[in-house]
Amino acid sequence: MYKIYLDKTAFQLVSRDEIKELPQGKKHLRGEYHGKVGLLLNYVDAAEKSQRYDTVSIVGNDLEQLKEDFFSLFKIVEAAGGLVHNENDEILFIYRRKHWDLPKGKIDPGESKEEAAVREVMEETGLQNVERHELIYTSHHIYRNRKDKRCLKPTYWYKMTTSDTKLKLQHEEDIEDARWMTKTDFLSTELPSYGSILDVVKA
Repeated sequence: MYKIYLDKTAFQLVSRDEIKELPQGKKHLRGEYHGKVGLLLNYVDAAEKSQRYDTVSIVGNDLEQLKEDFFSLFKIVEAAGGLVHNENDEILFIYRRKHWDLPKGKIDPGESKEEAAVREVMEETGLQNVERHELIYTSHHIYRNRKDKRCLKPTYWYKMTTSDTKLKLQHEEDIEDARWMTKTDFLSTELPSYGSILDVVKA
């Protein structure tokens, strides 16, 4: 299964073996994919114009082909970031654009995912002593760029640790605040955040 967010709607690309795991109810739309890429675009158009569905599940016989065809509808912009833990096993969250988020950013040309993840965390938070660990999750979301072109952003998330306590937030990236929170506290308080960020934390 692949999950891709468009605002508050979650697209799920699934194989037939995963049908039993699909959600039910009026807020869930299920469609079948038989190789017509234009049909995928119709689903995206509908989700962009309406918040009627929380989840749109598209079922295909060949999951990897379905993924390739779906991704072909967008300009791909890769990013990387970190789930940063301190010595108390708290996670560093940043607040920007009215949502609690995690530090991340675009991968520069010639830069590896791992290098970008650490660089973006350091730039956005001011942390200096950051140790990168394993890749824990890859999230996907759809947005429109400044030229109004649809983009799909895969973001590679790494677990990180730090002993630093001093933060210097990158305000030019619209970061207004930061807070160390445990995973349980963040998930239980229902702070404004994105579905993809909740998935990262749960992972």
